[in-house]
Amino acid sequence: MKIYLSRHTQSKSNEANLADSQIDAELSSRGLGDAQHLVNDLQEIKPDVFYISPLKRTYETIKPYLNTLENPIVIKSPLLLERDLGDFTGTPMGAFQKYCDENNLNKITTRPPNGESLSDVYEKVQKFWEEIKQKYPDKIILICGHKNNLMCLQVVIENKNIMDYYSFSALKTGELRRVQ
Repeated sequence: MKIYLSRHTQSKSNEANLADSQIDAELSSRGLGDAQHLVNDLQEIKPDVFYISPLKRTYETIKPYLNTLENPIVIKSPLLLERDLGDFTGTPMGAFQKYCDENNLNKITTRPPNGESLSDVYEKVQKFWEEIKQKYPDKIILICGHKNNLMCLQVVIENKNIMDYYSFSALKTGELRRVQ
């Protein structure tokens, strides 16, 4: 199995420097252009299966490449939803981290009010990882997702503890990375 991760290209919320969390934000003009540029990279790796979150920005990121294929296998998995920042959704990026720092709270285990901790996301992606290992052991898989869930997935794939989360580098918007 070969696994490639891609973070969705720039959304309108990213452009406005807002934490879009589970808001179904569309790609910005730049994001749409970057998605078109991703086509060449995807043509080189030729994924057999595409996993995306239910949020449209992940689909919009791979849509230009999907348009070049006949009957691609695209699976929307709720286990790939971005972290729910609860009451911090729509706030400036970094607001929850700043809140944790100011209140001496652990950024990995603390849940924002009405949201999810990184530990919660880690548990979701563990289930996702087990599912795809069993279902597609001999395939080339592209997983197009979001910053936090892709970082947690990298932690899971490397068989590390969630407390190692910050030792991993986040994918930039539109970045494609082979992890296995």
